[in-house]
Amino acid sequence: MSKLYIPTLALVLVGGGASAQHAGISTAPDVASRTKAYTGTEYFRTPVRPTPAQSGERVAFWSEDFSDGALPAGWTTEDLLTPVGGPDDPPPAIFEWSDDPDAVAAAAAGQPLILSFLADGASNGYLWVNSDRGLPSAPGTEHLSVMTTSAIDCSGQPTVQLSMQSTIGAFDNDPLEFCKIKVSTNGTDWTDFFPFPCLTAGGAITPPCSRFSDNPETVNINISSVAANQPTVYLQFEWQGLWEYYWAIDDLELSPLPPNEIQMSNAFTSQTGTGEEYGRVPLSQARPTINFGASIYNYGGEDQTNVTVTATVTGPVAFGPATATEALIEPDSTFFFDVDQALPGAGELQVGQYTVDFTMTSDQIALDLDPTNNSGSRHFSYTTDVYSCDAIGLHPEGIETLAQVGSGSFTDNTENVKLLNYYEIYNNWTVTGVEIALGPATGVGSSLLVSILDTADVLATPAVVNEPLVESTTPYVITQADIDAGVVTIAFDEDYPLTPNAYYVVASCFAGTDDNGDPSDVFILDDTTVPQPALMSALWIPFDPPDNINFYGGNGTAWAVRLTSAANIGVREVSELEGVSMYPNPTNGILNINTTTNEKFTVEVMNVLGELMMTTKFTGMTTLDLAGFADGVYSVRISNGTSATVQRVTLN
Repeated sequence: MSKLYIPTLALVLVGGGASAQHAGISTAPDVASRTKAYTGTEYFRTPVRPTPAQSGERVAFWSEDFSDGALPAGWTTEDLLTPVGGPDDPPPAIFEWSDDPDAVAAAAAGQPLILSFLADGASNGYLWVNSDRGLPSAPGTEHLSVMTTSAIDCSGQPTVQLSMQSTIGAFDNDPLEFCKIKVSTNGTDWTDFFPFPCLTAGGAITPPCSRFSDNPETVNINISSVAANQPTVYLQFEWQGLWEYYWAIDDLELSPLPPNEIQMSNAFTSQTGTGEEYGRVPLSQARPTINFGASIYNYGGEDQTNVTVTATVTGPVAFGPATATEALIEPDSTFFFDVDQALPGAGELQVGQYTVDFTMTSDQIALDLDPTNNSGSRHFSYTTDVYSCDAIGLHPEGIETLAQVGSGSFTDNTENVKLLNYYEIYNNWTVTGVEIALGPATGVGSSLLVSILDTADVLATPAVVNEPLVESTTPYVITQADIDAGVVTIAFDEDYPLTPNAYYVVASCFAGTDDNGDPSDVFILDDTTVPQPALMSALWIPFDPPDNINFYGGNGTAWAVRLTSAANIGVREVSELEGVSMYPNPTNGILNINTTTNEKFTVEVMNVLGELMMTTKFTGMTTLDLAGFADGVYSVRISNGTSATVQRVTLN
């Protein structure tokens, strides 16, 4: 089976943001994929194990590492919703024991980040529930997987923290709502706690939410409200899903809550002030202020007082620092740092790379359990002519994580896969083309087209992607030199003046054939290092059964599809394929195609929406039967891998 690629997110705050006639990001349709099409080529980053929190003076008074070779004695597991007994009933989803970290691979369905359970103790034993259950499509009923522990003695414990190593992947149901750890003192009355409060199943994902947790994720939950000083405590692990991936847990502990543990999360830098983090911003688009933000959470059992957050900017021109102080953050409470910092005056801001360092102090900071989560940073640059959502090459070594997406990423969608990036224009700016960073799986003979769309068209229902404001109409065919360089710059047919508003910049990806006649794909890098608002990047694919949904928001990362205003950009001229004739035109269905050379050609027929209607390969000549298509105008593209021609054919 295959599942649609939607990479993970991490930290950022989100806001709407567009103006005039353009629709803003916040109006995105909530669309979820049903193809789950993952071909195994999108990711090429290595999953990173997060550094575990320091243990400090805490000592666990109860633990379970699942090293006994089975479900612990007295524990129970069942599926309360999946029907059992019928010949077509799916298997129940119950928690199982394993000591093989790779046992989860089948349920991961090719998703690289969860192919193996990476908890340190997984080889000694862990528990997991397979929501996917090896099913080729979504089942007719959901599962409700429930596992209940035997009684645990928490008497004499004024605070109780539940800790575990875990990972989970969702597709249909949001774990933030449907994955629970329930606590009871009598086995009847339960209080719900949510171990993954920002994991969603797709659609318009709003950072910091995502589809997958870390692998493993250290989960710490304050269950004192139910378990403190109680001689009998039961834990229950509950997951309701349809066709998800899996949930794995290991190394459970109950321990006293740390008295002092304050944490910084969601540290971000937004050049627009509404959540978008651009990696490169032309000086012409720099606004008078830049927005700094972070969330400060008091996880500890004692008050934190005089908490001060500071954002300091270093680079060619230093400015700031920006500070804010909260007098009191009570346990289990959050302080939101949100400051607009004025930029240097006109003519003072300089081109170059900038770093924003976020730090915090408090009266109790010297007693803090884990100082490693008390700071953060962001990295971006001001440029003369490049505007990018991604910050590839600007992140510190060891921090940057990348993926690649393109014509080889989605089942039955090798032609006209569109990757869209959202750009807000602050001042009038004339652009000349699009710069694209290629993924390493790109092959010679694949091709790209670029365009700019109105956001109102893109966010319409259905999305309108065939009415560009400006475009490149000639396919840019990828050469080995392009692959070696790693970056291509493609000019629009004409320079285009952008007025202050919001736009989508689009790279359309087309498969091709290489010099040997073998299939080749084009891939574009995706910066997954810094999460973005839901529709900072979006995806449009021409064919997506069974629901026939074409537009997907909520990727939450940043394609390397960049606007440029550079003059005389070095665009290689792509020769028009000569010697191709098509007749009759108009036609009532039969279309003959003749060429003057004995090469292998690829022909694609696309409708006015850019949807691929037919594709085939031929040598010399071929005849297409279009009689089954609706009357109208179609684009017929012929390519030999290095040159191409597109002709319009009318069917009536």
